[in-house]
Amino acid sequence: INVVYVIGGQLYPNDENATRASMFNPEKIVLLPIDEKCLEWGSFYEEQAHYAETILSEMISEQPYELAEAGSTMMYWLYIPPLPNKEAANRVINKLRNLGIVSFRVKENGEWKNAISLNMLYDKEDALKQLKEIEKKGITNATIENRSVTLKKIVIHNPTQMIKEQTQKLAEQFDGTQVVQSQCERL
Repeated sequence: INVVYVIGGQLYPNDENATRASMFNPEKIVLLPIDEKCLEWGSFYEEQAHYAETILSEMISEQPYELAEAGSTMMYWLYIPPLPNKEAANRVINKLRNLGIVSFRVKENGEWKNAISLNMLYDKEDALKQLKEIEKKGITNATIENRSVTLKKIVIHNPTQMIKEQTQKLAEQFDGTQVVQSQCERL
């Protein structure tokens, strides 16, 4: 009787067995490492995160990593308010370069189009000090705005020792960032 039942089940499968078989997709099974280590590098504000990610992707193009949130903080944005057009922004940029100010970014869209971002600072006193230095050089329309900023971190999965060393060297070039090793969070 048992032999007939097994043979009958194979020759004439019922709907329940067919449904179970169709729910199983071996090509979709992904094995996860048990103790995956991650290297976390952060905390970046937005512009800093994009720059760090660009450098890192060139340095370790084959290594998987992701950009994740790392909290928020209050920062002080030193900037020149939006100018009427791109030509006016270019004139101010040339003036900044002639004064030896070479670290800035021009906003290209939205309400801040043609504004010139000079720096993001964690300390208000540092922001005021830089503003006074810029004003002494003849840039009188710069201002400071308090901004609540979402911080980001770069998470590198299973880094090699060489990647750890390279990332640590990079972190030294980004003020306010640090590198820590941790267990990867499971989704």
